[in-house]
Amino acid sequence: MKQIQINFIILILIFFTLKTTHAQHSEFGFMGGLAYYSGELNPSPNPQNKIRPMLGVFYRKNLSHRYSLRFGINAAQVAAEDKQKTSEFYQNFETRNLSFSSNLLDGYGILEFNFIPYQINNTASKFTPFVFIGIAGFFATPKVENTKTNASQENSLASVALPFGAGIKFNFVQNIGMTIEWTYRKTFTDKFDGIKETYDNGVQLSNSGNKDWYSFINLTLSYKFLRKRDVCAMPVN
Repeated sequence: MKQIQINFIILILIFFTLKTTHAQHSEFGFMGGLAYYSGELNPSPNPQNKIRPMLGVFYRKNLSHRYSLRFGINAAQVAAEDKQKTSEFYQNFETRNLSFSSNLLDGYGILEFNFIPYQINNTASKFTPFVFIGIAGFFATPKVENTKTNASQENSLASVALPFGAGIKFNFVQNIGMTIEWTYRKTFTDKFDGIKETYDNGVQLSNSGNKDWYSFINLTLSYKFLRKRDVCAMPVN
């Protein structure tokens, strides 16, 4: 099932890439925001459970006023701990005394759909809500620590994820646009947080059937590159 999902997303991205014979404007931008994780140490999830900063750069190709392809790289930190209670149902997990933190490098390609026809400073609409889906790969270095004994263990992990989310695009100033978005990354592993299924005393600490997630809430600024005919024609409205 995982391979079918990945292949389907790749085919969608290739299809829209091949249809760019009359491609529109390109953009380059930066993003910054917050990152958090959902899994055994944050099952609800609770965004307040050790949220951490994230930064990223991206390139967007506007295929039309409705569709865009975006490729980017993000660097972030993620963390969580048991003592941050998230639900009464999971309160027994606090007895594990575990916490984890990790550096995260995330690369992705996504397809965006604008609900309202939109391009930066070149459309009747000054804003649009949008949704997106794609494929991502990530590299993480989870470090798990027992907060009671101070024992720790560090690992590394490389895998794929399914990114999807929603946001709002709007004009900021001249050829600069701004976006506010929320994205989820569904991973296909239960080792994103570095927790094993069993611990030294044999008590089960992790449910391998419940895969981990990570998420970004961010703000972006992007610059739209003008084409030659845009410069030679009348000024952009």
